[in-house]
Amino acid sequence: MNKTLIALLITQLLTLPFLSSTAMASDDNHEESHGDSHEQGHKDEHTQKGPHGGFLLTNNALNLELKLTQFAGNTELRIYGFNNNKAVDINQLDVTVNVQRLSEAPQLIRFKAEDDYLVSTVSVNEPHSFKLDVMARYRGAEINYHYEQEEGRTTLSEKAVERAGIKTDIAKAGSVELTDTLFGVIAPTAQSTVEVMAPYTGLVNDIFVSIGQNVKKGEKLASITNRETLQNYTIKSPITGVITEQYLKRGELASSALMQIVNLETVWVELSAFPDNIEKLAIGQSATVYDLHHHLNAQGEVFYIAPMMSGGHIARARIELKNPDGHWRPGMHVNSDISTAKVDAAVRVKAIAIQEFNGKPSVFIKSGNVFEVRPVKLGAKNSDWVEVLEGLSPNSEYVTQNSYVIKADILKSGASHSH
Repeated sequence: MNKTLIALLITQLLTLPFLSSTAMASDDNHEESHGDSHEQGHKDEHTQKGPHGGFLLTNNALNLELKLTQFAGNTELRIYGFNNNKAVDINQLDVTVNVQRLSEAPQLIRFKAEDDYLVSTVSVNEPHSFKLDVMARYRGAEINYHYEQEEGRTTLSEKAVERAGIKTDIAKAGSVELTDTLFGVIAPTAQSTVEVMAPYTGLVNDIFVSIGQNVKKGEKLASITNRETLQNYTIKSPITGVITEQYLKRGELASSALMQIVNLETVWVELSAFPDNIEKLAIGQSATVYDLHHHLNAQGEVFYIAPMMSGGHIARARIELKNPDGHWRPGMHVNSDISTAKVDAAVRVKAIAIQEFNGKPSVFIKSGNVFEVRPVKLGAKNSDWVEVLEGLSPNSEYVTQNSYVIKADILKSGASHSH
Protein backbone atom coordinates (compact mmCIF):
# COMPACT_ATOMS: atom_id res chain seq x y z
CA MET A 1 0.00 0.00 0.00
CA ASN A 2 1.17 3.56 -0.70
CA LYS A 3 3.01 4.99 2.36
CA THR A 4 1.32 8.37 1.98
CA LEU A 5 -2.14 6.73 2.04
CA ILE A 6 -1.22 4.67 5.15
CA ALA A 7 -0.06 7.80 6.96
CA LEU A 8 -3.30 9.61 6.07
CA LEU A 9 -5.45 6.75 7.43
CA ILE A 10 -3.49 6.64 10.70
CA THR A 11 -3.91 10.39 11.15
CA GLN A 12 -7.70 10.15 10.65
CA LEU A 13 -8.01 7.26 13.14
CA LEU A 14 -6.06 9.16 15.78
CA THR A 15 -8.11 12.37 15.46
CA LEU A 16 -11.57 10.75 15.19
CA PRO A 17 -12.22 10.34 18.97
CA PHE A 18 -11.65 14.06 19.52
CA LEU A 19 -14.28 15.26 17.02
CA SER A 20 -17.49 16.55 18.56
CA SER A 21 -20.77 17.30 16.87
CA THR A 22 -22.24 20.80 17.05
CA ALA A 23 -25.98 20.39 16.70
CA MET A 24 -29.02 19.37 18.66
CA ALA A 25 -32.53 18.71 17.38
CA SER A 26 -35.99 18.02 18.66
CA ASP A 27 -37.96 14.81 18.48
CA ASP A 28 -40.34 14.15 15.59
CA ASN A 29 -43.35 15.71 17.32
CA HIS A 30 -41.42 18.89 18.03
CA GLU A 31 -40.27 19.22 14.43
CA GLU A 32 -43.80 18.77 13.14
CA SER A 33 -44.95 21.71 15.21
CA HIS A 34 -42.46 23.97 13.40
CA GLY A 35 -43.48 23.27 9.81
CA ASP A 36 -40.88 23.04 7.04
CA SER A 37 -37.18 23.62 7.44
CA HIS A 38 -37.34 27.19 6.16
CA GLU A 39 -39.36 28.18 9.22
CA GLN A 40 -36.94 26.52 11.60
CA GLY A 41 -33.77 28.22 10.48
CA HIS A 42 -30.37 26.79 9.73
CA LYS A 43 -29.63 23.12 10.51
CA ASP A 44 -26.37 21.23 10.32
CA GLU A 45 -26.99 18.21 8.10
CA HIS A 46 -23.69 16.56 9.04
CA THR A 47 -24.29 15.98 12.76
CA GLN A 48 -24.51 12.59 14.43
CA LYS A 49 -27.79 11.34 15.81
CA GLY A 50 -28.11 9.26 18.92
CA PRO A 51 -30.28 6.18 19.50
CA HIS A 52 -33.15 8.34 20.80
CA GLY A 53 -33.22 10.66 17.81
CA GLY A 54 -31.32 13.49 19.47
CA PHE A 55 -27.90 14.76 18.46
CA LEU A 56 -24.58 13.87 20.04
CA LEU A 57 -21.94 15.88 21.78
CA THR A 58 -18.96 13.54 21.68
CA ASN A 59 -15.83 13.09 23.75
CA ASN A 60 -13.49 10.14 24.07
CA ALA A 61 -14.56 9.74 27.73
CA LEU A 62 -18.31 10.41 27.49
CA ASN A 63 -20.88 11.04 24.77
CA LEU A 64 -24.03 13.03 25.53
CA GLU A 65 -27.22 12.85 23.50
CA LEU A 66 -29.37 15.99 23.77
CA LYS A 67 -33.00 15.90 22.81
CA LEU A 68 -35.74 18.54 23.03
CA THR A 69 -39.06 16.87 23.76
CA GLN A 70 -42.60 18.20 24.02
CA PHE A 71 -44.25 16.98 27.22
CA ALA A 72 -47.37 18.23 29.03
CA GLY A 73 -47.33 21.50 27.10
CA ASN A 74 -43.67 22.25 27.87
CA THR A 75 -40.44 21.70 25.97
CA GLU A 76 -37.97 19.81 28.15
CA LEU A 77 -34.35 19.02 27.41
CA ARG A 78 -33.42 15.40 27.97
CA ILE A 79 -29.83 14.21 28.20
CA TYR A 80 -28.65 10.61 27.76
CA GLY A 81 -25.10 9.53 28.58
CA PHE A 82 -23.01 6.88 26.81
CA ASN A 83 -19.59 5.39 27.47
CA ASN A 84 -18.20 3.03 24.85
CA ASN A 85 -21.65 2.94 23.21
CA LYS A 86 -23.26 1.76 26.45
CA ALA A 87 -25.73 3.77 28.50
CA VAL A 88 -24.20 5.07 31.71
CA ASP A 89 -25.80 4.91 35.14
CA ILE A 90 -27.80 8.13 35.00
CA ASN A 91 -27.45 8.59 38.77
CA GLN A 92 -23.69 8.93 38.34
CA LEU A 93 -24.07 11.71 35.76
CA ASP A 94 -24.43 15.38 36.74
CA VAL A 95 -24.98 18.00 34.02
CA THR A 96 -25.56 21.76 34.03
CA VAL A 97 -26.12 23.83 30.90
CA ASN A 98 -25.48 27.56 30.56
CA VAL A 99 -27.79 29.01 27.88
CA GLN A 100 -26.93 32.24 26.08
CA ARG A 101 -29.65 33.81 23.94
CA LEU A 102 -29.70 36.92 21.81
CA SER A 103 -30.21 40.06 23.96
CA GLU A 104 -30.86 38.10 27.17
CA ALA A 105 -28.95 37.37 30.35
CA PRO A 106 -27.41 33.86 30.51
CA GLN A 107 -29.65 31.15 31.98
CA LEU A 108 -28.33 28.22 33.99
CA ILE A 109 -30.38 25.06 33.49
CA ARG A 110 -30.16 22.21 35.97
CA PHE A 111 -31.31 18.63 35.54
CA LYS A 112 -32.74 15.78 37.56
CA ALA A 113 -32.62 12.03 36.95
CA GLU A 114 -35.71 10.46 35.41
CA ASP A 115 -35.82 6.91 34.03
CA ASP A 116 -32.64 6.51 31.95
CA TYR A 117 -32.05 10.20 31.24
CA LEU A 118 -31.63 13.61 32.86
CA VAL A 119 -34.45 16.10 32.33
CA SER A 120 -34.33 19.89 32.61
CA THR A 121 -36.09 21.37 35.62
CA VAL A 122 -37.43 24.26 33.48
CA SER A 123 -39.05 24.45 30.08
CA VAL A 124 -36.74 25.42 27.21
CA ASN A 125 -38.73 28.08 25.35
CA GLU A 126 -38.69 28.75 21.65
CA PRO A 127 -36.98 29.80 19.54
CA HIS A 128 -34.34 27.17 20.06
CA SER A 129 -31.65 29.55 18.95
CA PHE A 130 -28.82 29.73 21.47
CA LYS A 131 -25.29 28.90 22.53
CA LEU A 132 -24.88 26.13 25.09
CA ASP A 133 -21.96 25.56 27.42
CA VAL A 134 -22.49 22.04 28.76
CA MET A 135 -20.66 20.96 31.93
CA ALA A 136 -20.79 17.25 32.76
CA ARG A 137 -19.40 15.42 35.79
CA TYR A 138 -19.07 11.66 35.53
CA ARG A 139 -17.08 9.35 37.87
CA GLY A 140 -14.99 12.22 39.20
CA ALA A 141 -14.15 13.65 35.78
CA GLU A 142 -15.37 17.02 34.49
CA ILE A 143 -16.04 17.29 30.75
CA ASN A 144 -17.06 20.48 28.91
CA TYR A 145 -18.88 20.78 25.59
CA HIS A 146 -19.93 23.76 23.50
CA TYR A 147 -22.85 23.85 21.12
CA GLU A 148 -24.45 26.57 18.97
CA GLN A 149 -27.75 26.57 17.12
CA GLU A 150 -29.65 29.22 15.17
CA GLU A 151 -33.38 29.23 14.54
CA GLY A 152 -35.84 31.88 13.36
CA ARG A 153 -33.09 34.43 12.76
CA THR A 154 -31.97 36.69 9.95
CA THR A 155 -29.51 39.53 9.43
CA LEU A 156 -30.29 42.77 7.58
CA SER A 157 -27.96 45.57 6.66
CA GLU A 158 -28.67 49.08 7.89
CA LYS A 159 -29.65 50.09 4.36
CA ALA A 160 -32.07 47.17 4.11
CA VAL A 161 -33.63 48.13 7.46
CA GLU A 162 -34.03 51.74 6.35
CA ARG A 163 -35.39 50.77 2.94
CA ALA A 164 -37.99 48.48 4.50
CA GLY A 165 -39.13 51.15 6.97
CA ILE A 166 -38.48 48.91 9.98
CA LYS A 167 -38.92 50.71 13.32
CA THR A 168 -38.20 49.45 16.82
CA ASP A 169 -38.97 50.26 20.45
CA ILE A 170 -37.84 49.06 23.89
CA ALA A 171 -40.02 46.62 25.85
CA LYS A 172 -40.68 48.07 29.29
CA ALA A 173 -43.08 47.89 32.20
CA GLY A 174 -46.30 49.86 31.93
CA SER A 175 -50.04 49.78 32.44
CA VAL A 176 -52.54 48.14 30.09
CA GLU A 177 -56.11 49.36 30.34
CA LEU A 178 -58.86 46.80 29.86
CA THR A 179 -61.90 48.17 28.07
CA ASP A 180 -65.45 47.22 27.19
CA THR A 181 -66.80 48.61 23.93
CA LEU A 182 -70.43 49.74 24.14
CA PHE A 183 -72.75 51.06 21.45
CA GLY A 184 -74.28 54.49 22.04
CA VAL A 185 -76.27 57.38 20.58
CA ILE A 186 -75.58 61.10 21.03
CA ALA A 187 -78.40 62.94 22.82
CA PRO A 188 -78.88 66.44 24.24
CA THR A 189 -78.63 66.77 27.99
CA ALA A 190 -81.80 67.12 30.04
CA GLN A 191 -80.83 70.64 31.15
CA SER A 192 -79.95 71.90 27.67
CA THR A 193 -83.37 71.69 26.02
CA VAL A 194 -85.86 74.53 26.42
CA GLU A 195 -89.42 74.83 25.14
CA VAL A 196 -90.03 78.55 24.48
CA MET A 197 -93.54 79.48 25.69
CA ALA A 198 -95.76 82.55 25.09
CA PRO A 199 -96.51 84.00 28.53
CA TYR A 200 -99.76 85.52 27.27
CA THR A 201 -102.12 84.12 24.67
CA GLY A 202 -102.02 86.11 21.47
CA LEU A 203 -101.38 86.24 17.73
CA VAL A 204 -97.92 85.70 16.29
CA ASN A 205 -96.99 88.92 14.51
CA ASP A 206 -93.51 87.96 13.42
CA ILE A 207 -90.85 85.26 13.90
CA PHE A 208 -87.22 86.42 13.63
CA VAL A 209 -85.47 83.03 13.57
CA SER A 210 -85.74 79.71 11.75
CA ILE A 211 -84.96 76.03 12.38
CA GLY A 212 -81.22 75.35 12.52
CA GLN A 213 -80.31 78.91 13.38
CA ASN A 214 -77.94 79.55 16.28
CA VAL A 215 -79.17 82.11 18.77
CA LYS A 216 -77.68 83.74 21.84
CA LYS A 217 -79.28 84.23 25.20
CA GLY A 218 -81.48 87.37 25.11
CA GLU A 219 -81.79 87.40 21.30
CA LYS A 220 -85.26 88.28 19.89
CA LEU A 221 -87.22 85.25 18.72
CA ALA A 222 -90.81 86.45 18.01
CA SER A 223 -93.30 89.30 18.36
CA ILE A 224 -96.75 88.52 19.90
CA THR A 225 -99.91 90.65 20.24
CA ASN A 226 -101.59 90.05 23.59
CA ARG A 227 -105.12 88.84 22.92
CA GLU A 228 -106.58 90.67 25.92
CA THR A 229 -104.66 93.96 25.96
CA LEU A 230 -103.86 94.09 22.22
CA GLN A 231 -100.36 95.20 23.14
CA ASN A 232 -97.31 93.78 21.44
CA TYR A 233 -94.55 92.05 23.40
CA THR A 234 -91.29 90.36 22.37
CA ILE A 235 -90.12 86.87 23.29
CA LYS A 236 -86.37 86.49 23.81
CA SER A 237 -84.21 83.39 23.91
CA PRO A 238 -83.68 82.12 27.47
CA ILE A 239 -80.45 80.27 26.51
CA THR A 240 -77.73 80.14 23.90
CA GLY A 241 -78.32 77.30 21.47
CA VAL A 242 -79.79 76.21 18.17
CA ILE A 243 -83.42 76.26 17.06
CA THR A 244 -84.42 72.61 16.65
CA GLU A 245 -88.24 72.89 16.43
CA GLN A 246 -90.70 75.62 15.39
CA TYR A 247 -94.34 74.92 16.18
CA LEU A 248 -96.16 78.12 15.05
CA LYS A 249 -96.23 80.44 12.05
CA ARG A 250 -97.10 84.08 11.60
CA GLY A 251 -100.80 84.78 12.21
CA GLU A 252 -101.35 81.69 14.35
CA LEU A 253 -102.58 81.83 17.92
CA ALA A 254 -99.83 81.41 20.47
CA SER A 255 -101.20 79.57 23.47
CA SER A 256 -98.48 76.97 24.02
CA ALA A 257 -94.86 76.37 22.97
CA LEU A 258 -93.55 78.44 20.09
CA MET A 259 -90.26 76.66 19.42
CA GLN A 260 -87.53 74.48 20.92
CA ILE A 261 -83.94 75.56 21.58
CA VAL A 262 -81.15 73.14 22.41
CA ASN A 263 -77.70 73.98 23.73
CA LEU A 264 -75.24 71.39 22.32
CA GLU A 265 -72.03 72.67 23.88
CA THR A 266 -72.37 69.63 26.14
CA VAL A 267 -74.06 66.37 25.07
CA TRP A 268 -74.75 62.94 26.48
CA VAL A 269 -73.83 59.55 25.09
CA GLU A 270 -76.71 57.17 25.82
CA LEU A 271 -75.05 53.74 26.10
CA SER A 272 -76.64 50.30 25.80
CA ALA A 273 -75.13 48.02 28.43
CA PHE A 274 -75.86 44.29 28.53
CA PRO A 275 -75.66 42.20 31.72
CA ASP A 276 -72.00 41.21 31.24
CA ASN A 277 -71.14 44.90 30.68
CA ILE A 278 -73.04 46.10 33.72
CA GLU A 279 -70.96 43.88 36.01
CA LYS A 280 -67.84 45.79 34.98
CA LEU A 281 -69.25 49.34 34.81
CA ALA A 282 -68.87 51.87 37.60
CA ILE A 283 -69.51 55.57 38.05
CA GLY A 284 -66.41 57.62 37.28
CA GLN A 285 -64.81 55.23 34.78
CA SER A 286 -63.05 57.02 31.93
CA ALA A 287 -64.26 56.50 28.38
CA THR A 288 -63.13 57.19 24.84
CA VAL A 289 -66.00 57.96 22.45
CA TYR A 290 -65.52 57.75 18.69
CA ASP A 291 -67.81 57.91 15.67
CA LEU A 292 -68.24 54.84 13.51
CA HIS A 293 -65.81 56.18 10.92
CA HIS A 294 -63.14 57.10 13.50
CA HIS A 295 -63.07 60.70 12.29
CA LEU A 296 -62.89 62.05 15.81
CA ASN A 297 -62.69 60.81 19.39
CA ALA A 298 -63.36 62.51 22.69
CA GLN A 299 -62.79 61.74 26.36
CA GLY A 300 -65.49 61.56 29.00
CA GLU A 301 -66.54 59.53 32.01
CA VAL A 302 -69.51 57.46 33.09
CA PHE A 303 -71.76 59.52 35.39
CA TYR A 304 -74.98 57.49 35.37
CA ILE A 305 -75.94 53.79 35.31
CA ALA A 306 -79.62 52.91 35.29
CA PRO A 307 -80.76 50.93 38.34
CA MET A 308 -83.10 48.78 36.25
CA MET A 309 -82.81 46.76 33.04
CA SER A 310 -85.20 47.29 30.15
CA GLY A 311 -87.36 44.57 28.67
CA GLY A 312 -84.55 43.76 26.24
CA HIS A 313 -82.15 43.10 29.14
CA ILE A 314 -80.37 46.40 28.47
CA ALA A 315 -79.42 49.01 31.02
CA ARG A 316 -78.76 52.61 30.12
CA ALA A 317 -75.51 54.30 31.04
CA ARG A 318 -74.47 57.85 30.23
CA ILE A 319 -71.29 59.73 29.42
CA GLU A 320 -71.05 63.51 29.22
CA LEU A 321 -69.01 65.05 26.40
CA LYS A 322 -67.86 68.56 25.66
CA ASN A 323 -69.01 69.56 22.18
CA PRO A 324 -67.65 73.05 21.42
CA ASP A 325 -67.52 72.62 17.64
CA GLY A 326 -70.82 70.72 17.31
CA HIS A 327 -69.29 67.51 15.91
CA TRP A 328 -71.36 65.29 18.20
CA ARG A 329 -74.87 65.69 16.83
CA PRO A 330 -77.91 64.22 18.58
CA GLY A 331 -78.94 60.97 16.89
CA MET A 332 -75.38 60.13 15.81
CA HIS A 333 -74.38 56.51 16.45
CA VAL A 334 -71.06 56.07 18.26
CA ASN A 335 -68.95 53.50 20.06
CA SER A 336 -67.37 53.99 23.44
CA ASP A 337 -64.40 52.16 25.00
CA ILE A 338 -64.99 52.13 28.75
CA SER A 339 -61.89 51.61 30.92
CA THR A 340 -63.02 48.85 33.29
CA ALA A 341 -59.66 47.84 34.80
CA LYS A 342 -55.93 48.54 34.64
CA VAL A 343 -53.17 45.91 34.64
CA ASP A 344 -49.61 46.79 35.66
CA ALA A 345 -47.54 44.78 33.18
CA ALA A 346 -43.92 43.89 33.92
CA VAL A 347 -43.37 43.86 30.15
CA ARG A 348 -45.61 45.41 27.53
CA VAL A 349 -45.26 45.95 23.78
CA LYS A 350 -47.21 47.86 21.19
CA ALA A 351 -50.12 45.87 19.79
CA ILE A 352 -48.94 46.42 16.21
CA ALA A 353 -45.74 44.49 17.02
CA ILE A 354 -47.54 41.15 17.46
CA GLN A 355 -47.19 38.76 14.52
CA GLU A 356 -48.23 35.13 14.17
CA PHE A 357 -45.29 32.81 13.51
CA ASN A 358 -45.66 29.03 13.33
CA GLY A 359 -49.18 29.48 14.68
CA LYS A 360 -48.03 31.34 17.81
CA PRO A 361 -48.14 35.05 18.75
CA SER A 362 -44.62 36.39 18.38
CA VAL A 363 -42.50 39.51 18.30
CA PHE A 364 -39.21 40.09 16.52
CA ILE A 365 -36.27 41.33 18.58
CA LYS A 366 -33.27 43.25 17.27
CA SER A 367 -29.64 43.04 18.36
CA GLY A 368 -27.37 45.05 16.11
CA ASN A 369 -28.33 43.96 12.61
CA VAL A 370 -29.61 40.56 13.76
CA PHE A 371 -33.37 39.95 14.05
CA GLU A 372 -34.90 36.93 15.77
CA VAL A 373 -38.45 35.71 16.33
CA ARG A 374 -39.65 35.31 19.91
CA PRO A 375 -42.87 33.39 20.60
CA VAL A 376 -44.64 35.10 23.50
CA LYS A 377 -47.43 34.40 25.94
CA LEU A 378 -49.81 37.35 26.06
CA GLY A 379 -51.90 38.74 28.89
CA ALA A 380 -54.02 41.87 29.08
CA LYS A 381 -54.39 43.81 25.85
CA ASN A 382 -56.15 46.71 24.23
CA SER A 383 -55.93 48.44 20.87
CA ASP A 384 -52.61 50.10 21.79
CA TRP A 385 -50.70 47.82 24.21
CA VAL A 386 -50.28 44.13 24.99
CA GLU A 387 -48.92 42.58 28.18
CA VAL A 388 -46.19 39.95 27.61
CA LEU A 389 -46.22 37.28 30.32
CA GLU A 390 -43.49 35.04 28.90
CA GLY A 391 -40.96 35.03 26.09
CA LEU A 392 -39.58 38.58 26.17
CA SER A 393 -37.22 40.17 28.67
CA PRO A 394 -37.53 43.78 29.84
CA ASN A 395 -35.44 46.29 27.88
CA SER A 396 -35.42 44.09 24.76
CA GLU A 397 -35.45 46.03 21.52
CA TYR A 398 -38.35 44.82 19.38
CA VAL A 399 -39.76 45.62 15.94
CA THR A 400 -42.87 47.82 15.95
CA GLN A 401 -43.36 48.68 12.29
CA ASN A 402 -43.10 46.51 9.18
CA SER A 403 -42.22 43.39 11.16
CA TYR A 404 -43.81 41.37 8.34
CA VAL A 405 -40.62 42.07 6.38
CA ILE A 406 -38.58 40.23 9.02
CA LYS A 407 -41.07 37.38 9.09
CA ALA A 408 -41.01 37.01 5.31
CA ASP A 409 -37.21 37.01 5.21
CA ILE A 410 -36.95 34.31 7.88
CA LEU A 411 -39.54 32.13 6.15
CA LYS A 412 -37.95 32.67 2.74
CA SER A 413 -34.33 32.05 3.60
CA GLY A 414 -34.37 29.95 6.76
CA ALA A 415 -32.11 32.65 8.23
CA SER A 416 -29.11 30.96 6.62
CA HIS A 417 -27.82 34.03 4.83
CA SER A 418 -27.11 37.67 5.46
CA HIS A 419 -27.91 40.74 3.41
